[in-house]
Amino acid sequence: MVNIKKWEDQDHWVEIDLDRCIGAEDCIIACPVEVYKLVNGKIIAENIGECTDCMACQDVCPTNAILDHSAWE
Repeated sequence: MVNIKKWEDQDHWVEIDLDRCIGAEDCIIACPVEVYKLVNGKIIAENIGECTDCMACQDVCPTNAILDHSAWE
């Protein structure tokens, strides 16, 4: 079973596959608005409301664990 966690804020959401996430922190470093933080070895999108859809997090994730979606796609 896949362990995907979803964070939502109005018309934007981010899903992270926690089975794939290795806590590399690349997304934390790449995110210009500090959406992500590391908790218990996994990335969470605690500040999803700040997301600008730049997709930098997806581009740098070494395991493709970040599934970023927007209602505008």
